[in-house]
Amino acid sequence: MNTRPPGEPQRKRIEGDVRRFVLDHALLPPDGRLLLAVSGGPDSTTLLLILARLAKNLRLGLGVAHFDHGLRGRKTALREEAFVRDLACSVDVPFFAASGDVRSLARSQRLSLEDAARRARYEFLASVAECESYGAVATGHTASDQAETVLLHLVRGAGLDGLAGMSPRSAWPFPGHELTLLRPLLRISRDQTLAYCAAAGVTPVQDAGNVSPEHRRNRVRHELLPLLRELNPAIDDALVRLADAAAEDTAYLRSVASQALLPPSEGAQRLARRVLAEWPASPRRHALRLAFASLAGDAQELTQRHLLALERLVLEGKTGDSLDLPRGVSAVLRRDTLELSSGATAALPDESVLINVPGEARFGPLTVAATEEQPSAGQWVEVDAASADSSLCVRRRKAGDRFQPLGMSVPKKLQDFFTDAHVPRDTRDSVPLFVSPRGIVWVGGLRIADWAKPRPGCPTVYLSYRPA
Repeated sequence: MNTRPPGEPQRKRIEGDVRRFVLDHALLPPDGRLLLAVSGGPDSTTLLLILARLAKNLRLGLGVAHFDHGLRGRKTALREEAFVRDLACSVDVPFFAASGDVRSLARSQRLSLEDAARRARYEFLASVAECESYGAVATGHTASDQAETVLLHLVRGAGLDGLAGMSPRSAWPFPGHELTLLRPLLRISRDQTLAYCAAAGVTPVQDAGNVSPEHRRNRVRHELLPLLRELNPAIDDALVRLADAAAEDTAYLRSVASQALLPPSEGAQRLARRVLAEWPASPRRHALRLAFASLAGDAQELTQRHLLALERLVLEGKTGDSLDLPRGVSAVLRRDTLELSSGATAALPDESVLINVPGEARFGPLTVAATEEQPSAGQWVEVDAASADSSLCVRRRKAGDRFQPLGMSVPKKLQDFFTDAHVPRDTRDSVPLFVSPRGIVWVGGLRIADWAKPRPGCPTVYLSYRPA
């Protein structure tokens, strides 16, 4: 006698599809801790229900995060939050919630309402993940979302990256967070999430905003895709296959393009100028996108016009030429590199600051320190303790400064040292100098003095600086 509840075979099939996709694309966090972004709609509800059923088998430790954008009215928002809280409680998963004023954010930062909502939501998810020690966050994006995303990118005029749509695993979309974004439902459709909820006996929240023609995605979903289905009933699958093919080609090009990227520094990404100049347009442009995305979080606002301007800078520009890019990123052509940075490099104060040894102090935009233990962040060096006495101070360069670099027997002009080290003139006032009565102990981020090097059997101290 069959005692399985109605819809159970369908649930099993969908769960099996998701499980295979998760394993095939290595979407399991190393420690198993995974935060789920759940709005209460069919897709994110299905995400929670499926992963809760698979949690024991996949050794997952789940959490649920729900964000109210402040766009739907307080009564509706409270009802949706209660639904998600009860759902999380029913599967014994921790629940976290918050709300935001997205309209104010959009006005203050001159963003569209959709962009502001996305930024606020991801900032909340990142804060919960970091506070609660979740290294990865999963969203309920489906194959239907993928098809819509490809069409949206196509309409906007995106290139191969845009045709690749969303990937099963990606870096966090905004800088400043070491988190992974996962999309476990990217191979099941929106119809399947609706069917799964129905089979589970759960009625998800329906967002009226998902039918509003004000949003471009809704017009693609309710107007463009139905027309395309008249030409090809399997257009959704075709668009997903296109995304897969584009993603494979993009991954190869990125692996090539990454060879032009040099080790990044604080707030900057450098690319090898000669390599960029010698490469064909395709890998060169991928390298430029990678560099921009490393600073801005993604390359969505980097248009073809910006890429062409960057290429002209590399191929035709002179050392010192610069270019302003979206999201506060600037590009400067150096002697051997193209340097992209987020925000202008701030000059350090005219006044010096004393540091207790051990101790730390604030110096303009920096926190500077002398410690007995190795720092865990920022730029640091180890020097002989005798070279960093109680009169240690930090300042910027002055006319007439001399410095005896490690490996040299006599001092030289600091200006000549900067020139030999290829330090651009416009950044030299941003280099902190650690100075004792004997002279410059460390030219921050570059080299220590020869007489300050650690000596066998003698105590040492660590000098460091980091953004305040």
